[in-house]
Amino acid sequence: MTTKTYLTEDGKAKNLALLTSTERCKMLETLSQTEAKEWLRRYRLKVKETGKQQAQAWWLGVKEGIKKQRGQAGLDTLIAEMQRQRHDVNRL
Repeated sequence: MTTKTYLTEDGKAKNLALLTSTERCKMLETLSQTEAKEWLRRYRLKVKETGKQQAQAWWLGVKEGIKKQRGQAGLDTLIAEMQRQRHDVNRL
């Protein structure tokens, strides 16, 4: 039997406004890490499917979309997390 780890103490879904600042920070950090891993996975898959040049062109389009929605700071944060994730994987 496996046990699930929850980001909140009691494991219940809560209104975000009711979370402590520590719980909120943990959730945001987990979300950021998960999103970075997902974009890395999608990029690698795109490289396998279409080749590196087309994957890079696709990624430029994705970055432009993210920049429009979140602004340059949001894009920079995502890219920094992706680089950290890639560095952590290479270190293993």
